[in-house]
Amino acid sequence: MLSALFAASALVPPAALRQGAYLPPYLHRVGFSIVFGGAGSIIMNAVIAWSLTYLFLHLRKSLKSPRHPLTLAMASGTAGCAALYGTEYFIYQN
Repeated sequence: MLSALFAASALVPPAALRQGAYLPPYLHRVGFSIVFGGAGSIIMNAVIAWSLTYLFLHLRKSLKSPRHPLTLAMASGTAGCAALYGTEYFIYQN
């Protein structure tokens, strides 16, 4: 689902957003779509690492005004994915 959100965001041109709203670069949106799609089914650790990498690169800019629902959805979905897989890995792993 997160991979589909990033893939769909790659189709949105920056001119479609409000003036000054942040949208990550095209290659980041496409690249993270591929990473989340492939790594999500293979390795849990890769999902955690790539989620934290995306948040490190784009969270602050995504939360600054003016906000756009697409960038907020991408950041919150990535944070949720990192929290879910991180909890499973660090807390529930035997």
